[in-house]
Amino acid sequence: MIKTSKILCAALVALQLVPSGAGAFTYQLDNGSISTILNASEGTESLDNWFGNVFTVTGGPNQITAVDFGVYTTTPGSVGSVSLYLVTGAGGNPALGASRLFTQAFTPLAGDGTNAFLQQITLTTPVSFNLGDKFLVGVMIRNVTGAPPNDVYPFLLDTSGSAAGTFWDRSAPNTFDVDNLTGAVPINQALTPGGFVPGAGHVFIRAEATVVPEPAALALSGIGLAAGMMIKRRSR
Repeated sequence: MIKTSKILCAALVALQLVPSGAGAFTYQLDNGSISTILNASEGTESLDNWFGNVFTVTGGPNQITAVDFGVYTTTPGSVGSVSLYLVTGAGGNPALGASRLFTQAFTPLAGDGTNAFLQQITLTTPVSFNLGDKFLVGVMIRNVTGAPPNDVYPFLLDTSGSAAGTFWDRSAPNTFDVDNLTGAVPINQALTPGGFVPGAGHVFIRAEATVVPEPAALALSGIGLAAGMMIKRRSR
């Protein structure tokens, strides 16, 4: 369910990451501007919420080292997880094929009801992908409260008006299976006939990546180092 709210975005802007050097960059679908805050409830029922973005690997083999999650409010002590998948489904649709490679639990920020935050989750083990791979980063939060006055809105939707690459799903509290994405649909579609539709836009879920040198490049680097040592020895 979407809730329209006046959000002070200063915190989100302040926490946006900048490139950390050559070979480090961010996979990002959102345009950085927030349109609405939302959860996955039709009305006031509590549900497990799952949202995710699909990216395509560019620039060579990549390692995903962290995930950035745009969050508004969650119930204190909520349980969340971030999962990375290799997507094999036609058109990059995870419902048609997605293999989970990694999942990590995290505690979502509770938020203050005024600001939106960009929470970074550093992966305990980097996840590697090859050039051209389509990969999905999904964030699942269990038992999201939908009933006022304790209703919460963990996810942020941008103003892009484009749904390409963003998917959502849900289940009864504490039952969502991160290995089963067959029920996931694009964010501009309803999960049930005539049901709630979040709308066209991208959720704020990003992936921080570093480029992994190709084996040939590593070999050439080693040859160069060896040649440099030989030259030093001869000069002595």
